[in-house]
Amino acid sequence: MALINLISKFVINCEELFTLKNSCNIRIIDCRWYLNKPNRGRLEYTNSHIENAIYFDIEKLSDNSIKLPHMFPSTEQIQNFIIINGININHEIIIYDQVGFFCSGRVWFIFKVFGFKKIRILNGGFSEWTKNNLPITNKIKKTEKSNFRCNSFESKRIVNKKELEKIIVKNDCNTKVIDARPQNRFLGIEKEPRPNLKKGRIKNSINIPFEVITDNMLIKNFDELEHLIFNQNKIKKKNTIVCYCGSGVTACNIIFVLTLLGIKEVKLYDGSWAEWGKIK
Repeated sequence: MALINLISKFVINCEELFTLKNSCNIRIIDCRWYLNKPNRGRLEYTNSHIENAIYFDIEKLSDNSIKLPHMFPSTEQIQNFIIINGININHEIIIYDQVGFFCSGRVWFIFKVFGFKKIRILNGGFSEWTKNNLPITNKIKKTEKSNFRCNSFESKRIVNKKELEKIIVKNDCNTKVIDARPQNRFLGIEKEPRPNLKKGRIKNSINIPFEVITDNMLIKNFDELEHLIFNQNKIKKKNTIVCYCGSGVTACNIIFVLTLLGIKEVKLYDGSWAEWGKIK
């Protein structure tokens, strides 16, 4: 029972969200996003979404002053999003994407870094919601602005290239670097989807593809996740872990699972392979 309760602190199922969707204590966030199709998620949201959902645009809510994709948003960007959408620190944030654990982990991580404590991801995402014939709408709810100010920013959770280079040179066995990209990209067999990037991986990194944390688009149970992380990949709870992927989006799904399993020191290499693998 304790393990089930722990999962439920991080993940919400469609039936529970259906009963809560009109509560004034929650904010539902739709963050559907598709690689190389930056407008598709917003178009899908405009056409149909879960009632009362707010759209979080991963492309726009990134620090676009840096010439790398999806760099972590500024405090000002998130502050504006929170004010416009009537969000405050006491709200429970419910996040969904198209399948549950593709890009929802990224938005979960952003809210966590900015100090929010009650954040859950919808298991199976919008696909599971519609599969269960639950109601959808194209009406966008207007909300009163909030006056909440972001006073928390956990900068230690984000690693830049220089910091990662030092970690690799040090080669500390208590620090693990995880690559969340699909295996063929990690092995350099498959070409990168973005231009001007070489094939390969960061030295000493291990591969835990983001998609292995789910089974038929639904998150694996607690025992399966423990086996995957602690037994198959020999990670310990005391380890410091840095995660990366192509551009810092899907790596956050691994960060989500590591946090769920009780690992405290988990960080994101923000530039990810888009920076590290750049052809000069």
